[in-house]
Amino acid sequence: MAKIERLNIGAVGLVQETEDGRIRQIGLTEEQSNMLQVLVASISNGSPLVQMGEEYDLVLKSELKAQI
Repeated sequence: MAKIERLNIGAVGLVQETEDGRIRQIGLTEEQSNMLQVLVASISNGSPLVQMGEEYDLVLKSELKAQI
């Protein structure tokens, strides 16, 4: 079975919105993560990707529960 680990700080990951509106993180192996980094670098050559503003940040459910 493939080993899934946390992303390195600054690495790009994948998320998916489900039909019921949930946001789910997609697990990647180290090799898949490296391939994704290469893909993102290549598609941002001509037109750099833009990091969204703070108002678009995703929030962990555990952080929301702690605020209640």
